[in-house]
Amino acid sequence: MSSIQKAPFWVQMNYVLRNVWADLCLRKYGTLLTILVIAVSLTIPTVSFLLWKNTHLATTKFYPETELTVYLHKNLNADDANKVVEKIREQNGVQSLNYMSRQESLKEFKAWSGFNEELDILDDNPLPAVVMIHPTAEFQGSEKRQDLHNNLMKIKGIEEVRMDNDWLEKLTAITWLIAHVAIFSAVLMTLAVFLVIGNSIRSDVYSSKANIQVMKLLGATDQFVLRPFLYTGIIYGFLGALVACIFSSFVIGYFTSAVRYVTDIFAVQFELNGLGLAEFAFLLIICSIVGYASAWIAATRHIKMLGK
Repeated sequence: MSSIQKAPFWVQMNYVLRNVWADLCLRKYGTLLTILVIAVSLTIPTVSFLLWKNTHLATTKFYPETELTVYLHKNLNADDANKVVEKIREQNGVQSLNYMSRQESLKEFKAWSGFNEELDILDDNPLPAVVMIHPTAEFQGSEKRQDLHNNLMKIKGIEEVRMDNDWLEKLTAITWLIAHVAIFSAVLMTLAVFLVIGNSIRSDVYSSKANIQVMKLLGATDQFVLRPFLYTGIIYGFLGALVACIFSSFVIGYFTSAVRYVTDIFAVQFELNGLGLAEFAFLLIICSIVGYASAWIAATRHIKMLGK
């Protein structure tokens, strides 16, 4: 025992890892059950993160530039409508605009709807003149755009002002809600993994009570006795994270067909994204650290209790 403790660190690590792996394989069913419990616990925050990641990518990809649609009163004649358009053009925050008269609106609606003959029987054009406004970069934000909306509503002759992408802002707000849910579930599931590994290591310490006492009689230090349990915790965390990544890829694959069906309806191209390489490595490292920390706390406490 003393010769092993005096060996280089990498020799000790190789010796301990081989023994730890052999012990885990010997208890394969218990090891598998522990890894699966850890993996299922980690799959919940992983899928929550992927849900936030994909919704955030979707809103970023499909979020158009802000536009405001201004509807003029239908009782305005052509000269009055042009005066209103000039007042709109002079507003602070208006970068460009596109004016469509009542006749042009009706003509476009006929071409779009195909109701040419039906609309010809109407005595009066029911459609208002429309002004499409593209704000400056300064007025792309929600608060500034709302100020521009309020200023436009003060102009006489304007009946209504609509901000066309409010629904996308609501979707963006939902993505941040998903982000908070992902963070909360990650904290809870990390605590669950911590407790699972700690409880498993505690059981391993008590089942190895005789071996630990013999090792101490042969001169083994507490650090040497502790090392196999630390490596066990790291292996639990690493393998649990690895299986969780596999489970999350299955979940992404399961929902891919549903997302493709929705994107086909909206005539857009979007693919679900799984974990990237950096995210995959981050999950493995974090879970290995959690496994190490929980094993250290559980094993150190119970090894000291056995030594009394």
